[in-house]
Amino acid sequence: MIRRSLPLVLAALVAAPLGAQVGHTPENSPFEDLRGKQALTIFTGSVAPGGDPAGVGPRTGLQLGTRYELLLTGPLWLQVRATYAPSLERTVKDPVLTGAARELGTSTRPLAAMEAGFGLNLTGNKSWHRVTPQLHGAFGFVTGGTKQFDPGGYRFGNKFTVSYGLGLRIVTGREWEVQADVTHLFWKYSYPNDYRVSSSSTVNTSILQGGPLTQTKGNAVLSIGMSRFFFR
Repeated sequence: MIRRSLPLVLAALVAAPLGAQVGHTPENSPFEDLRGKQALTIFTGSVAPGGDPAGVGPRTGLQLGTRYELLLTGPLWLQVRATYAPSLERTVKDPVLTGAARELGTSTRPLAAMEAGFGLNLTGNKSWHRVTPQLHGAFGFVTGGTKQFDPGGYRFGNKFTVSYGLGLRIVTGREWEVQADVTHLFWKYSYPNDYRVSSSSTVNTSILQGGPLTQTKGNAVLSIGMSRFFFR
């Protein structure tokens, strides 16, 4: 019964967006052709690193960035994005010490990233009620801005990244448009061996109570910006 009804369901899903366009004159249609084959976006937002089991990674902070987009074909765009978080706090820990003495304070470091990938407009090369949702994914790298290790033997270093997310292009009918974006960005933490060595034979006082020294974690990136589109 389920197999017999599946083609009917798929046909209905395909026909739904087509049916939404029937009965509208061009000037009253909710769909509008997008303008521009290239775009440059300047944005600001927040990067919220999460899941660092040792508690020594960067914390939530302001992020600035720019993105270049090139229309490849139909709804598919090439995207290149560069971001910079000027001052993210990190907790410095000494694995030799225990208790409150273990935390040596905080340091403030920048975080810079570069990504390249693709974006796919979910409404094709059109907006719906002047909104165009977009799925995107990318690969890149992120750097912590220093080659020095902290007193506990840790540094953020340079890391490869992979990300996916959802964006919204708000069409204004002019060259300048608004774009909002939420991204899930993954990178790998690598901790020194001392983070997992217990200083007591009866009580585990290591920074990492369990798990591997290398762990991949996800981080949230939220942004909003202005886009300038070119070559209509």
